[in-house]
Amino acid sequence: MKLITLRVWVQKYFAEESRPCEITAQRWMRAGKVPGRKIGGEWYVDEHAWLANGDELVARVLQTG
Repeated sequence: MKLITLRVWVQKYFAEESRPCEITAQRWMRAGKVPGRKIGGEWYVDEHAWLANGDELVARVLQTG
């Protein structure tokens, strides 16, 4: 598991002109569309789970890397 802040995730994986607003990304997380959780007052995305997209082999490779 590699947790990154929601803000960093949005900047890293979306082009500037197509970035969702923070509220939209939080809604995706609450709905289970993006893996992650809220810790304290900050939202975090599980980057490895998101990249693996349910593929166990990919998840294992990302864990060891």
